[in-house]
Amino acid sequence: MELETISGLPAHPLFAHLPVVIIPLAGLLAIVCAVRPRWLDRFGLGLVALTALGAAGAVLAAGSGEAFEDIVEDRGQPMTKVLRAHIESGEVARTMSIVFFLIVAAVVFGRRLAQRPGVKPNAVRRLLASRAGAVAMSALVAVAAAGATATVADAGHKGAESVWSTDAGTPIDEGDDDHDADEDYGND
Repeated sequence: MELETISGLPAHPLFAHLPVVIIPLAGLLAIVCAVRPRWLDRFGLGLVALTALGAAGAVLAAGSGEAFEDIVEDRGQPMTKVLRAHIESGEVARTMSIVFFLIVAAVVFGRRLAQRPGVKPNAVRRLLASRAGAVAMSALVAVAAAGATATVADAGHKGAESVWSTDAGTPIDEGDDDHDADEDYGND
C-alpha cells in the first residue's frame, strides 16, 4: 500500500509516528500481562486492538516510505547508506509488528476459546486455560513485544538519523551492492 501525500505533505513522516508510539505502548502492556497472566484475560481484547493499530501503522509507514523513496529517486537525489539502512529496518519493523499482532491475537483468542463454558475439555484446551499455559503464552507475547518494540525503535532511530545526521548525505556507490546496515554503522 503506497500513499505519497496527505494534504500536500509527505505521508511517511506522519504515518511513521503511529507504530513508534503504539508498538512500545502495546509492548509495555504485553509485558505487564506477562507478569500478571490474569490481566491477559481481562485486558487481552484491548491488547489485540492496540497491536492491530500498531501493525496497521507499521504497514502504512512502510508503504508510504516506499512511495517517499520513489519521490526521492524521481527528484534525482542519491540513495544514501543511512537511508538504505532505514528502509531495511522499516521492513523488519513492519514484519515484526505484524508477527506481534498475530501472536497476541492467537494467544488472547486461544485462551478465550479454551475458557468458554460448555466446550469439551481436551489436553490443549486444559493447557490453554491453565495458569502454566497463561504464563507460557504471556512470555511468548512479551518476547514478541520486545522484538517488535526493538525493531520499531531501530527503524525510527535510523529514520531520524537519515534526516538529521550530518553524515546522512553520503550516497551509495552505483557499483556498491553491499548494503549491510550493520557494516555501515560498525555494529556486530
